[in-house]
Order: sequence, then structure tokens, then C-alpha cells
Amino acid sequence: MIYAVGLVGSVLLAVGSYGGGAVPSGVWRLHPTWLGVLLCAVGVLLLLVAWWRLRGSATSAVLQAAALWSVPLLVSVPLFSRDVYAYAGQAHLVDAGLSPYTHGPSAAPGPLSANVDDVWANTRSPYGPVFLRVASWLVPGQHVVASVLLLRLLAVAGLALLAWGLVRLGGARAAWLGVANPLVLLHAVSGAHNDVLMAGLMAVGLAVAPASLAAAAALVVVAALVKLPAVVALGFLPLLWTGRRLRGYVVVAGSAAVTLVVVVVATGLGWGWLHTALAAGSARRSLLSVTTGLGVLIGQEGPVHVVGLGVVAAVGLVMLMRASRVGVLLALGLTMLAFAVLAPVVQPWYLLWALPAIAVAAGPRLAVGLGAAGAVLCLLILPSGRHVIRPPLYGVPAVLAAAVGYAASRAVAVVPAPAPNAALATPTT
Repeated sequence: MIYAVGLVGSVLLAVGSYGGGAVPSGVWRLHPTWLGVLLCAVGVLLLLVAWWRLRGSATSAVLQAAALWSVPLLVSVPLFSRDVYAYAGQAHLVDAGLSPYTHGPSAAPGPLSANVDDVWANTRSPYGPVFLRVASWLVPGQHVVASVLLLRLLAVAGLALLAWGLVRLGGARAAWLGVANPLVLLHAVSGAHNDVLMAGLMAVGLAVAPASLAAAAALVVVAALVKLPAVVALGFLPLLWTGRRLRGYVVVAGSAAVTLVVVVVATGLGWGWLHTALAAGSARRSLLSVTTGLGVLIGQEGPVHVVGLGVVAAVGLVMLMRASRVGVLLALGLTMLAFAVLAPVVQPWYLLWALPAIAVAAGPRLAVGLGAAGAVLCLLILPSGRHVIRPPLYGVPAVLAAAVGYAASRAVAVVPAPAPNAALATPTT
């Protein structure tokens, strides 16, 4: 029954997308926009209900549900974002022999660039050379629909990597929060966001770290060459290794440096991504950004953004120093969560940055809190990608999601741990 409810929701989303989604120019809408929005809204609610009832199920049941619910989304119009068109436009630049780090998609006019959001049409790509090179292999000329479908398959490959890593690291609860989560399915499968490929590579890196630190570092660097935030995980990898910590940092540094140089040279796209990645999203204000909201409120956006990034750095340092007490994966997850929440640009799918680590380490309260916050974020974006809450209420959607998440986490009944068995508690010699 749970499977069926979620599948109906997913089908409604796929059907509704052809009227209310980010329909590309030249594609006929099956029904009026208002009807598409209504179908998608009902679909999201059904998907959320089914997923919530799936909590506590076995790992196999969670993965089967995620796979089943993903199928209709594979053939939907992009939902809740137009970013996949920007991906295709930037990938086409590579095919056309133009650098996506010096040109925007409009430099190669055609159907692909025509579907890119006006804000990003002349913006240089903030994505790493691994993603753009692979995407350029998948984008077939100026074919918009085929480009979307193939880039969506790349995102699904990232979701499969994420599922493998989370199951190996944490089992059912991690899979429930990090794979079957409607926030993940909607933005990874239908939206085809490259964040899931980054998260999947990072999750596999974390999973193999105890056995091969060099391989883990290489995987995390490749993840960062998809999207830069994954680089944060490098600092925590040696703490997962069973060998000496100093030697671990040497291994990570060496493997990361070699992988970085070899892969960047192999892609042939150069180092321009470093500058554009650090300046990512500066083309417009972010509605979900709390620091943007505070900056607008006091008329000092720049300084507030700097303070926000300073807080992220401080959180990362504290988590790194206290990782042995907090737990390495939880420390990494909280650092990535702080990064996703306090950055100048915040999007709902940025929660994917934190999920590879935090989904594994989260207890019942944190898992429910993040799940509830994600559910709110699913409901605050229209199928076309526009926000329900509009300017000048910057940061309000994120605060609302956080408040609901906190309330949900406090409502979870935590069963006290049983008293330790005296025989098992007695030290042995």
C-alpha cells in the first residue's frame, strides 16, 4: 500500500509536469498551468505521506520504494528548477570549443541556450571540469529533450552511488533519509541536479576510507570536480582510517594532489572553474539564504555573507577538533549542513551536501527533524521552479523549514537506553 501511494504521487507529478513544470520552449503543454500545479501539489503530498510511513522499514523495502517512485520522474518535464537547461547549455559550449568558464550559454545560440534562465544565460559555469566534460559527452547537439533525459540518467547514476555508499555505511535509516527522501528524488531525478553526483561520489569515498584512504581521497576530489563543496570531506577522511592520523593526512594530501592534477589535465578544461565556483550564484539574491535575509534587513549584505562564511569555517574547525567525541561522520555532516544553510546562495537540494554523512550518523530525532525540514522545502517551491514565498522575505523559507524540523524532532519519543548488564560492564583483564 505504501508503495502504491508513493507511485500514484510520482505519476501525478510526471503528468502535472507537462503543464506546470519547467516546460521547454517549443514543447506542447498537455494541460493548463493551474491544473499542472494542482496535480504536482497532490503528487508531492502523496509522495511525502508514503515516504514518512516508510520510516522504520527494512533497507530493501526503502530502496525498492525509491526505485519504483523514481520511474515516472524519469520521463517528466524538469520540476522545481530549470538548472538542467543551464547544464546542457554549458556542456554544449564545451562541444563548440568554447570555455564555459569564460562564456555563458548564450555564446552558442540555439534551442539549448534559449531554454536557459535569463539570469544564467550570460553567466560562467560554477561547476567542475569533471561534470562539464562528462555532460558534454551526453548532450547531443542542440536536442533539448534528449539532453535533459541523458543528463537525468547521469543524476540517477549519482543516486545509485549514493545508495550504495549509504547502505554500506548506515543501512535502512540512512537509505530512508538520503535516498528515498522526496526532496532527493524530486531534485535528483526530475531536476537532474549534479549535487547528487557529487554526493554519491562523496558517499562512496566515505564508505571505502577505512580500507583505502588513497582511493577515498581520489573519489572525494573527483566529487569536488563535479561541485566544489565536497572538498570539505578531505579534512575528515583521515579520522575514518585505522592507521596513524598524521600518516593519514599525508596519504590524503598526496592522493588528492595527484588526482586533482591528473583529472583536471585529462578534462582539458583548465583551472578557470576555481574562480567561477567560488563566485557561484552571485548573479541574484537567494530566497532561502538566511545571511541574505539578514543582509537585506540591515542593508549590509556583503559583510553579513562574510560573517556567515566565517561561522561555517568556525563550525568546521570545532567539528574537526571534536570529531572523536561527536563522531566523524556526524561532525562532517554538521559542517556540510552549516555550509549549505549559511552560504550566500542556498537551494533546497543543497541538503544533499550533508546527507552522505549526516544520514548515516543521525539519531531518530535528527533524522526526523531533517526529514520534516526537507518536506517543507518540497512544498515551498512551485513546479516551475519559482518560490511560493517571494521577495523581500529572504531567508524566511529556510527559517520556516528549520522551525518545522525542530518541532518534529522534539516530538519524537526517545526510548531510554536499557541499564547495562553488570556482567558485560565488568572490565576484563
